[in-house]
Amino acid sequence: MTFPGHLRAASCLAAIALNLAFWAVLLLFLLPAKAVRRSRGWFRRVSNRIYRAAVRIDNTLLRHVSQAVWSFEELTLDPTRPHIVLANHRSWADVLIVQSVVATHGPIIVFLGKRELIYMPIFGVIILAFDFPVLRRRTRRGASPASRRDDDRRRVGEAAAALIESPAAILSFAEGTRFTEAKRAARGGSYDHLLPPRAGGVAAMIEALAPGGGTIVDLTLAYPRAVSLWEFLGGAAGPVDVAWETVPITDVAPERVQEWLNDRWQRKDTLLGGTNLMDSNSDLSNLSEME
Repeated sequence: MTFPGHLRAASCLAAIALNLAFWAVLLLFLLPAKAVRRSRGWFRRVSNRIYRAAVRIDNTLLRHVSQAVWSFEELTLDPTRPHIVLANHRSWADVLIVQSVVATHGPIIVFLGKRELIYMPIFGVIILAFDFPVLRRRTRRGASPASRRDDDRRRVGEAAAALIESPAAILSFAEGTRFTEAKRAARGGSYDHLLPPRAGGVAAMIEALAPGGGTIVDLTLAYPRAVSLWEFLGGAAGPVDVAWETVPITDVAPERVQEWLNDRWQRKDTLLGGTNLMDSNSDLSNLSEME
């Protein structure tokens, strides 16, 4: 990456951090209103507007400072219902792109976090203000791997269920980690551009959120090449294409999530194997450039 690229990356990262800190301080002053029953609805409306304002500022910084480019068809989701957002995971830039696609005009995005994050500056305020699901691990020492997986799944389900009362879109990277060629070779599987998806957490989310309706948003992120967040912020990633498809949560049976994910991932892999996502004949590739 060139020196101007490094300068753009540093400038954009600093500006995004300041943007996050500014809104977090504002939320901190407003947070007491959340504890008062009469003002909870007001607080939720205001905090959601703050979230979208922060995302729009990030979009502007990425477009004009980083000169980052990504394209997608406009997505509209019902902000009064919970949603699950699935995406393949290639870079930490994925979070910025997913927020732009989903939250700019739709529901806010929440992430499943560890309880320890509550005690961290800024992140703690955000988790409390937006009711981010928190995973509290209480698995006893010496428990078997299967027992720990069952416990994690139960905790994920409990955390996701909270979104029925505070609707949002919960993001899940079903691969569990970022894709690299080394990880793909180590894990095996039948995919050329993806890691095998893991059904446990997704199944727990579907089971917990089915009573609230809503949709599963399946996002496919296609980078021209493997890039780091720093390269993305420096404008060196090249154009990133984003395709999406929505599926009602109630259409996916919790006991068949692995089979359903395998099918989705096979479609993603085929889509990513094309020379250009925009040229695909798939109904997932009807894209338009971000405005």
